[in-house]
This record gives sequence, structure tokens and C-alpha cells, in this order.
Amino acid sequence: MSIRSDKVRLTLRKAISEIINYEHNFKVLVSVSDIDLSPDLSNAKIYISVLGNNSSKLSVIDELNNNISNIKSYFPKYIKLRKIPSIYFYLDETIENAEKMHKILDNLK
Repeated sequence: MSIRSDKVRLTLRKAISEIINYEHNFKVLVSVSDIDLSPDLSNAKIYISVLGNNSSKLSVIDELNNNISNIKSYFPKYIKLRKIPSIYFYLDETIENAEKMHKILDNLK
């Protein structure tokens, strides 16, 4: 990854975190865990961690994906780009997967 794409990725991560926390009133803890940016900066996969049950996780991701245009409208306040990347939100399940692996390893002992 280039220095430019790293800077854009980090700035987008901060911007999206602030937008989610200030503009959306979720009843669960929501955080941006990672962003995968395409080399040409035209597409961004945003991975979201949600502390809550499965239904609340899915509802948060659905709400974010339904409000993509609204979220993108705040980007110019945070970063200056010629073209704002297309974004899509994904549920980050690394914590749950790590817990499952930990339980499996504990059972092997």
C-alpha cells in the first residue's frame, strides 16, 4: 500500500467513526475496525465491530448500508478527494472467531 492510500484509509476511518458516533444513535457500541481501500481509492470496504446480539449487529450493518449516501455527504468535511470512494459496510467477526478458536483450543487441553 502506498503512503497516500494509508493516509486516506486512516482519515476515512477516523471520519466514519465520528460520523457513526455523532449522527447515528445506536443502542450498542459500534466501532470501525478496519478499512480495505482499492489501489485507485475508488472502493472502500468498511469493517464494523458491534458489541451486542446478532440481531443488533445485523440491524446496525443494515442501517449503515441504507444510509451510505448520507454518510458520504459528510466526507468533504474530513478529507479532500477528487472522487469520494464507493463504500460498503461489513460486519467484522474477528472477535467472535477468536473466541471460538480459544474455546476449541481450551477443549483440546
